[in-house]
Amino acid sequence: MTDKELREMGVADAIVRKDILNALEKEAATGSDLQTELNEALAELEAVKKQAAVEKAILEAGGKHVKAILALIDMEQVAYDEKKGLQGLDLDEIREEAPYLFHEKEEKKKGTGMTKGSQKKREDEIRAAFWGLK
Repeated sequence: MTDKELREMGVADAIVRKDILNALEKEAATGSDLQTELNEALAELEAVKKQAAVEKAILEAGGKHVKAILALIDMEQVAYDEKKGLQGLDLDEIREEAPYLFHEKEEKKKGTGMTKGSQKKREDEIRAAFWGLK
């Protein structure tokens, strides 16, 4: 808004027009400062999201020491998008360089823990005790 526009609106006093213009300039500066703060906060939020996604990927890959593995990752090479996820993160390469930082993958066997022979023997003992057989 300009001085001329204020005169056209009916503000006749020059001091009042000057005060109004100064207040508008302060508001514009405050709005600009708030926008800058918002942009900085959003950038920091994106960095935290990216860090959390990388740490989660490390843990899912069986990492033992997240901080040690993070030290080996060039975070500038890693990109994070909420829809696409992490891009540019190669944990397999780090696993080859430093296998001691990762848990070894173990396949768990399903079962009761008893061997078939001992289970059959136990069933025979129960059957004999129940029916009074020896």
